[in-house]
Amino acid sequence: MNSILKIVTSLDFWKIAFPAIAAVAAWFANERSKLAWEQFKRKEESYKELLRCLKGFYVATQNRELKEQFLHQVNLCWLYAPDAVIKAAYEFLDTVKTGAKTSDTEKEIACGRLVEAIRSDLLRRKVVKQSRLRSNDFRHFIAN
Repeated sequence: MNSILKIVTSLDFWKIAFPAIAAVAAWFANERSKLAWEQFKRKEESYKELLRCLKGFYVATQNRELKEQFLHQVNLCWLYAPDAVIKAAYEFLDTVKTGAKTSDTEKEIACGRLVEAIRSDLLRRKVVKQSRLRSNDFRHFIAN
């Protein structure tokens, strides 16, 4: 036991151990950074697709296929998006669903809130680690 204590307290031990520990810590930090960057890129691509599909709700186009793709992307948001984005997407869908009595201005505001929530999430560049949403918060919409 005494010999182990001598080794651990020796300067030669720390000349080797400290750089090794620092290298391992740097490797973990680098891997974590790479993972965060990959997740950010995937999230950015998904958000781009979500925004592209918004065109399906414009009066001039009214494209059912784009609406279905948008709804699919909103469902996928449950995998990577923070609560604010999901809630904003549902608020937008509530304004454009069949039978909704909302003005074009209200629809534009809801759309703007969705884009703002997406932008805020991308600017934060953080991985979602927890959610307050529960299973009964999930909603199923059908494109018309």
